[in-house]
Amino acid sequence: MGLSDTSALILAISLQLISASVNYIGMTIQKKAATEMPKIGKETGLGKSFKNMITNKAWLLGFLLNSSSTFLAAGSFALASITIMQPLYGFGLIVLVIFIHFYLKEKITRLDIVGVIFGIVGIITIGVTAKPIPKMTYTELLDKFLGSEYRGVIFFAVILSIALITYFVSDRTKKNISLVFLVISSAIWTSTQNIFNKAVATSVRHGGFVEAFFGEGWLYTWTFVLLFILVSVIGIIMLNIAYQDGHGVIILPIWTAIQVVVPVLSGVIIFEEWSSAYYSPTEKGIQSLGMIIMLTSIVILSISSGKKEDFRKLVTQPKTSNDIENQQIEDNEISNS
Repeated sequence: MGLSDTSALILAISLQLISASVNYIGMTIQKKAATEMPKIGKETGLGKSFKNMITNKAWLLGFLLNSSSTFLAAGSFALASITIMQPLYGFGLIVLVIFIHFYLKEKITRLDIVGVIFGIVGIITIGVTAKPIPKMTYTELLDKFLGSEYRGVIFFAVILSIALITYFVSDRTKKNISLVFLVISSAIWTSTQNIFNKAVATSVRHGGFVEAFFGEGWLYTWTFVLLFILVSVIGIIMLNIAYQDGHGVIILPIWTAIQVVVPVLSGVIIFEEWSSAYYSPTEKGIQSLGMIIMLTSIVILSISSGKKEDFRKLVTQPKTSNDIENQQIEDNEISNS
């Protein structure tokens, strides 16, 4: 006996919340490792940069946690709509606040508390209108991508064009502005993996693992897998370059917000998950409000996390001779007062 629609929805939400939590913990470990590695990019060489990443135990642990979160998210996307599931990605930041509090012994700030409150309200608001919608068959999914309207093809052409343009702009602008465009490009590449993840998960749910990968539709399934790997690798490399070059307070809010916005847009535009057959205008309005609240939580918690990260860098970076002289002057003034 299969799961009821309500049970499937509850399971999907649970899987997404766990996935987001594991993903953020993995990202935190990966980010810390990236800042301690030799420079990633053209100067070091792509081959050596890649070798430095996969031979760094901490970075590899973070990567494996991120990879495992992908399978959890796949289960979630196979059971429910991406427009409901992806905004819950922000829950990972709430878990991250708690994780960092115990792992790095950092205080939970007022900004953290405000962000957590917004996150809880956002999850409840989205949950109020969450409902099971008819599960899409693999044939229907392919029709959304490649049918007469080419929804998926057009969507990706536009989104990935923006990713390429922002990357080229980042390569030709000053450092701070360059970082913003690099993070936007990285986030777009990485966020599209969720859509390919949903495609593969739908294929497996619809026909089973063997049929999906070795049956009649094998070519489409493997194409989605290869596209998933491609956008993931490009996004990971860009994000790790940003980790080394930039400030968390700039990187995290932009990157995390795009992780929510792009998949939700794909759910609305490609998969038509906001069809009037499924949701009334009022329900769409409440869902939109929940997403805005969730995005607010994401931005607040990302800014807070970024500030803490920048403070850690400031505290741990080596002091220059000028810093030491200034500190001695301050100490003398204090002792003489």
